[in-house]
Amino acid sequence: MTKSDVKGIIVPMITPFKGPEANSVDLSKAEKLSEYLIHGGVHGLMPLGTSGEFALMDRQERRDLVRVVSKAAKGRLPVIAGVSFPSTKGAILHAQDAEKAGADVIISTGPYYFKTNDMGLFEHFQMLIDGTDLPIMIYNIPGWAGYNIPASVVRRLVDKNPGKVLGVKFTTNDLGEFLEYLRLLKDDISIMIGSDPLIFAALEMGAAGAVVGSANVLPEVTSQIYERYVKGDSEGAKEEQGRLDPFTQTMTFGTYPAGLKSALKMINLDCGPVRPPLQELEKKQVDLVRRSISWKLSTKG
Repeated sequence: MTKSDVKGIIVPMITPFKGPEANSVDLSKAEKLSEYLIHGGVHGLMPLGTSGEFALMDRQERRDLVRVVSKAAKGRLPVIAGVSFPSTKGAILHAQDAEKAGADVIISTGPYYFKTNDMGLFEHFQMLIDGTDLPIMIYNIPGWAGYNIPASVVRRLVDKNPGKVLGVKFTTNDLGEFLEYLRLLKDDISIMIGSDPLIFAALEMGAAGAVVGSANVLPEVTSQIYERYVKGDSEGAKEEQGRLDPFTQTMTFGTYPAGLKSALKMINLDCGPVRPPLQELEKKQVDLVRRSISWKLSTKG
């Protein structure tokens, strides 16, 4: 795997659960969802991201999910497995599990709950790099992790580990900070936006693509934003972004990713409930989600 393999639309896959209390992972549904996404034209699958409720899953569940998604992908596109954990030791164990389960790349936030400094972040990722043979992506999500990973820390990791750091997923609405990442790093690694409304804008700024939860439901739209853009059809890409935008406003209703799971159920890809303590959408929210993808519902099947 190289930087050139990390591009386009990568899906942070939702995790299908069984039962009213989401007590177990529905692996058969995970396989079915993988096929839906691949046929929808996406460029990579990412189990165990934020959309996948990874922090609510145990080690065996995470290992099994990566195994099933990797098998479903069959080498057709890269599988980038989330290995985020509050401790460096735990992240390394998850990285080693992901490698054994067939992932092509790992992706991790910095440590969460306990905050560290720039040196602590550098050491966390360096130990993670040293702990597996897989290349890595870095997941910068300040709104959830509680802090920004400075671009300078990533630059240092890239310089020390040629070919091991393939990219960054930056979930932000701070385009100034995103530009700093592009300025310091885009010539050497893939910089991916993690904000669904900003896919087109990020491509215009020089991003290699996007890692966006909306692709779980509308893979054909998100992938066409990228495909049309790289083929020089900026107006077409902008139109596809416009088709996506109504859903980006409803998919975050309630406790994320409840909106995504609600929408998937509407298109006959029922992937079960969110896992406690997350909560399902209220009826009025479900109605708004349905309205935001009404065109999809009228054409499905």
